[in-house]
Amino acid sequence: MLNMFSPFIELVSPGGKVRNFFSKMDVWLSRKEPADIAEFTLKTGLPALGLAKGAPVEIWIGYDPSKAWRVFAGYVTEPRSPNYLCKDEALKLFKTNIVQSFQDVAPQDVIRFGLLEAGITVFTLDDTVYPHKSGFVAAGENVSDLVKRVNATWGITNDHYFDGDRRFYWTPPTPQPGPVYVYEYGENILSLEFFDERDPYGQRAAGSTSGAGKLLTVASPFISHSREIKIIWPEVRQTRYLVETVRHFLNDKGSLRTEIYFREMAV
Repeated sequence: MLNMFSPFIELVSPGGKVRNFFSKMDVWLSRKEPADIAEFTLKTGLPALGLAKGAPVEIWIGYDPSKAWRVFAGYVTEPRSPNYLCKDEALKLFKTNIVQSFQDVAPQDVIRFGLLEAGITVFTLDDTVYPHKSGFVAAGENVSDLVKRVNATWGITNDHYFDGDRRFYWTPPTPQPGPVYVYEYGENILSLEFFDERDPYGQRAAGSTSGAGKLLTVASPFISHSREIKIIWPEVRQTRYLVETVRHFLNDKGSLRTEIYFREMAV
């Protein structure tokens, strides 16, 4: 049985691994933003870890040596020892600008071209058959902005992001396959807040287009965005939600917590 109240945090760097040497840590993972971000402050007295700009880093959270999850994989972007800011594989998209003319092209063709130019070879693209455009011009924008313009040009609402295994996704806002974790009143929810006006039974208010909110729980490194969760809470009738953003952080007392931002799914 996992001890949910005594997790560890491990940093993997070019200089080795260190565990529980964070005085501050804040990791944001989102399908609504092209880049995941990790910001942390290390305690004093550590050996050199090779955390120069561009150095690869991973952050793992677990409960025992045999049960840990990689919650972030990326690169140091701002080394200000002992403070560090890191971003994920999306850095390659930001650094690659595309100038190219396309003819008789589908949106997947444009995105695939941009990804390969950025050195991204592992990706999952929406397999919906969209109409071809007779012409499309990439006029020097970076690959992330190019994906956004593809969405706007074809009228598509797909999000784009990388997962913890450095795989790129361009997919509709629907859950990825995987376990559905349950968060329940009196069990593992520390606080719950809905952002939109809702009636006493948790349904959407008149005129509202979506129900969204956030919940605070104990460290949940197994939770990732783009997955379905179930929320059981008094006066909330709807239970199915899509995770849009996950935040793992150390609070003011030094306790590791997870914040989950979610959006109501159609029944």
